[in-house]
Amino acid sequence: MGKCVNHPDRETHFVCLKHNVYMCCDCLHCRDPKIHCKFRSSCPIWFMEKRGGDHIDEIPASKQQRSYQVFFKPDAKNISVAEGTTPLEAAIAADSLSFDQGR
Repeated sequence: MGKCVNHPDRETHFVCLKHNVYMCCDCLHCRDPKIHCKFRSSCPIWFMEKRGGDHIDEIPASKQQRSYQVFFKPDAKNISVAEGTTPLEAAIAADSLSFDQGR
């Protein structure tokens, strides 16, 4: 979690990986939609904008109840992640699992 780039008093988990800045629900928009971003395929901000501005409310970690199964190919890694986990966080978690299992 980090502080919103426009509202430093707000904690948020939404981060623009292209510019490495955090944004709260009120600030969620692509900062450079016309410039290529290598992170766009996994960017929740981009997908929320494509849906027409429907924002996901931020849920404190203590209140997250749902979990989802994420399957990574071609390594056939299957992990369970909490609701609100970004694709990048899931990939990092899956990668760290493979290091733990290899020991």
